[in-house]
Amino acid sequence: MICVEKHMESTSTTILIVDDEPLTAEFYDAVLAEHGYHDTRLCYDSREVLNIVKTTPLAVILLDLNMPHISGEELLAQITEQYPEIPVIVITAVDRVETAVECMKRGAFDFMTKPVDEARMASAVRNARRLCELQDQVQIFQANETRIEPRDPERFRGIVSVSPLMKRMFVQLEAIAKTPWPVLITGESGTGKELIARAVHELSERSGEFVAVNVAGLDGTMFSDTLFGHRKGAFTGADATRHGLIEQANQGTLFLDEIGDLDQQSQVKLLRLLQEGEYYPLGADRPSRSGARVVVATNADLEQIQHEGKFRRDLYYRLVSHRVHVPPLRERSEDIPVLFTHFLHEAVETLQRTPPEVQPQLYAYIEKYAFPGNVRELQALVYDVLGRHPGGRVTVESVRDYLQNVAGASPGNSGGVSEALGADCADPESAGAAALIRQFGGFPTLKQVEVWLTDEALRISAGNQSAAATMLGVSQSTVSRRAKQTDSA
Repeated sequence: MICVEKHMESTSTTILIVDDEPLTAEFYDAVLAEHGYHDTRLCYDSREVLNIVKTTPLAVILLDLNMPHISGEELLAQITEQYPEIPVIVITAVDRVETAVECMKRGAFDFMTKPVDEARMASAVRNARRLCELQDQVQIFQANETRIEPRDPERFRGIVSVSPLMKRMFVQLEAIAKTPWPVLITGESGTGKELIARAVHELSERSGEFVAVNVAGLDGTMFSDTLFGHRKGAFTGADATRHGLIEQANQGTLFLDEIGDLDQQSQVKLLRLLQEGEYYPLGADRPSRSGARVVVATNADLEQIQHEGKFRRDLYYRLVSHRVHVPPLRERSEDIPVLFTHFLHEAVETLQRTPPEVQPQLYAYIEKYAFPGNVRELQALVYDVLGRHPGGRVTVESVRDYLQNVAGASPGNSGGVSEALGADCADPESAGAAALIRQFGGFPTLKQVEVWLTDEALRISAGNQSAAATMLGVSQSTVSRRAKQTDSA
């Protein structure tokens, strides 16, 4: 048998190269390797092809038409009849329209003439692989469409929920986790989109790290330097080579939060990364290959933004290969009691307090509140209540104090928080804006809100920066830096 097997890392991604000229087949192999395709198998004898196809799962076949023993036309007809799920790319020295038409009629995925354009070959293979993976995804979703419980609930232990909506989402995550394609996670602020991204990474079983970065506010240069790094001497002050986060996430997951805020220049660079699997570090004249899977998140309506021309349409359609929506807390109110209990235990441990007794009526009371800040707001409520009521019981009255301030009810209002809750449920965005205006005496700047939130988190946590960082959803170093800036102001 005259065939060579190489780098069989994953048989489901194997590309079979069939050509009776070994030098030609090896050239194709080198071209594919240059574009990141290393899982290949070379065959120089057409008589062995059907046996290989029968015994080896293949993603794509590159097939020469003009070969001795069994012609490419005969093999194409048999492969497309017996194994229609395998895309076949035909390569021939005969540049005739009639030949191309005949091959496409017989089921060829694509047709190329010699000498082969290297970029054209890589693009054809990429598109064929994409077709294969989409077919696999359809089968996965068809197999999972009736399930309402994840196969392995233990994988989601970091996400506290009893909601059927969330469990349905877990099933979706299991279905898409092991594909290489981008995932777009949508949902309101505070719903836990990064937790979902981490779950995708864990389920994918990728060998590399999970690397997260908030891209809001990064201009084109900062985006490139942060993600792609730079070479020594790339700009003034670049005294040493710096590896970017994309290299840190190699064979892992790169999570880009607030993707809707990415500027146009950075969008072009991200599109190239997704399309070609390569990027240019600043100062480099040759591209580097990326082995990272990209997951992005946004609380904005990305579809609307791209219709307005603020987000590239081609990038949008690259990102929506898999779309996961995280429901707001008001749509899964059954999660409020279990999350309250979870955060209470967390706060007791973090603040080193004695576990309090919880008034039974409390859970029914807080389920009526819309929580416009979602899970993050519920977490802040728990830390605030425990911080201001360090002993005894957590009661409806202790929670009412917090909700009166946040929901905008005046302490002297005879309706109390009940009216505030009703108003907030009806229009949480208006109530939230009104609360900010009352707090600051006018609509605040982002800087004012940032300083206020940091101060409040530190107050509630009695100066514990670790607890404050948990409440704010940032790192402890960020809280420390903001606190120093406030002290020096």
